[in-house]
Amino acid sequence: ETLIRKHLKHPLIKEIRGKGLMLALMVDSSEIANEIVLQAQEKGLILFWLLYEPKAVRISPPLTITKEEIEKGCQIILNILNSL
Repeated sequence: ETLIRKHLKHPLIKEIRGKGLMLALMVDSSEIANEIVLQAQEKGLILFWLLYEPKAVRISPPLTITKEEIEKGCQIILNILNSL
């Protein structure tokens, strides 16, 4: 289990798809996905939408990411989910 999968446990996350560091969070609605991407950007975390799946949020960090940066990014996402 990757660090991201380990840290991103939340009722609004239905599934985490992908391999390695290229992952997609699957949520219930495109509105939730949109809020995650937009609020994360305001907090300094860059996430992306998927063109073919409106209920997904793309996580694709650099290969040089540290454990601490992964934990910080996951906490930002969890804080956003908790505020929804």
